[in-house]
Amino acid sequence: MPKNSSAYYALQVRTADASSIRYLYLKSHTDFSEKVGAPLFVAGLGVSYDESVLTELFEIFGAVSQVALHQDKTSALVVFASPSSLKKALRTAAESKALTVAFKEPTETFGLKDWVEQHKAKTPGNRVLQQQLDEWMAQWEAQESQRQAAAATDAADEGWTVVTKQRGRKKNTDSGGTSVGSVAGAVAAAAKSRKSPKQLLDFYRFQARDRRRDNVLELQQQFEQDKKKIAEWKASRRFKPY
Repeated sequence: MPKNSSAYYALQVRTADASSIRYLYLKSHTDFSEKVGAPLFVAGLGVSYDESVLTELFEIFGAVSQVALHQDKTSALVVFASPSSLKKALRTAAESKALTVAFKEPTETFGLKDWVEQHKAKTPGNRVLQQQLDEWMAQWEAQESQRQAAAATDAADEGWTVVTKQRGRKKNTDSGGTSVGSVAGAVAAAAKSRKSPKQLLDFYRFQARDRRRDNVLELQQQFEQDKKKIAEWKASRRFKPY
């Protein structure tokens, strides 16, 4: 329990259900400008203490003529009609007697406790943070899979066969390390016809890549033609491999 000092007296105030206890600090206010009644300075007020609550509380000691709350609402000035009421209030606090009030303290948090609760809400802990990260990663992976599937569909529509990496297999690459896939002949021919004859060969990286691709296509076409010739020779019995 707070100790009384030469300047202030601690008055213990309890709610009717004994759910909370608050200490109000009382002091005789001698510098009161209006020379009417007996002023008492009260500090340590709760957020639920207004003029009506203070009037009801201190009327136990005598008639209260005026109550003025400070701007910050943590202190107030209670003016008794009689100096004897002021002395009775100070004597009750000095004897460490408790007062019981009918109202209840608010259950919501205020001030520093409210700031602490807000900080805890912003930092829920490692377990909740890990769960949020897992959800975000799962959502990102799903979006990435959809993006890759859409890109593969677009490439297939343009005549490209997408070469994907599979476990236990390697990509087909040429001597330059370029991935090779089958390309529709009509698409490749159209792309080749659109090239400007004034372009410098192998000036850009994509030109060298396209040239290697065209070479592969020519080899594939030559291979198909050779297969047809061999088939024709076999049919005419002109093909004698031995």
